[in-house]
Amino acid sequence: MRFRLLGRFHAWMDDSLWGRLPTEAPSEVDRLVSFGHNVQAIVVMREHACLPQPGLRECVDLLNRRFAALRE
Repeated sequence: MRFRLLGRFHAWMDDSLWGRLPTEAPSEVDRLVSFGHNVQAIVVMREHACLPQPGLRECVDLLNRRFAALRE
C-alpha cells in the first residue's frame, strides 16, 4: 500500500509496518524523527502498530527510511 503524509512532509512510503500504523501515528513518527527523537519514534511505532507487534529491527529500518525521505 502507498500512503502519503499530509502537511509539511509530503513523503511517500511503501512499507508493511508503515501501513499498520493508525492514521495519526505516521505524522507523530515523522515529527519525532525530524527533531532527532529516534527512541521516542520507535516507541510510537511499537505501541501503535497493529498486531503482530513489530520488532526493534523492523522499527529501526523504517526509522532510517523515514529519516532519508524527510531529508529530501
